[in-house]
Amino acid sequence: MATVNTNVSESVYQIKQWKGVNEAQEGEASLEMGEAAVMRNFKVTAGGALQKRGGSVNVAGLLNSYTVEVDEDNPQVLFTENGSSTLILTMYPGVSANDMGVLELTGTPVTVIEDNADDYEGYYYKHSNGNVYRFEGVARSRV
Repeated sequence: MATVNTNVSESVYQIKQWKGVNEAQEGEASLEMGEAAVMRNFKVTAGGALQKRGGSVNVAGLLNSYTVEVDEDNPQVLFTENGSSTLILTMYPGVSANDMGVLELTGTPVTVIEDNADDYEGYYYKHSNGNVYRFEGVARSRV
C-alpha cells in the first residue's frame, strides 16, 4: 500500500441536505455546511440532493439523427491565386454528422489540383478554420 504525504490539510465532510447557492455580497465569505458559492454541472433533485447533470453526450443524444445541409445561397471563395495554381487540397466524397452533431468527412480522400478540379465538384473540404465546405469548382478569370 502506498501513502502520499502532502502538506495540504484537507478534510472530507458529508453533506446531509443541500441548502442551495449562497450568492452573498462581495467580500462576504461565510458559507454554511450544504451551501455553495458557485454551482456548475449539478442539478438539485426533488428531495434536495445534488446530482451530476448529464453531459453533452446525453444532451446531443436527444436528437436521434442529424442531417447535413449545404448553404447554397451563400457561396464563399476560400482561396484566390494569381497565375498558375499551386494549391493542393485533400477532399472527400461525403460528409456526415456523428452522434454529437460534429461533421466528419467520409469516403476515400482524393488530392485535388487545378488540372483535375472539375472531376471533383461536389466533394467536401475541411478548411483549417474547422468548417467543412462543398467544392463547387474553380472560377478562372481572364485578364
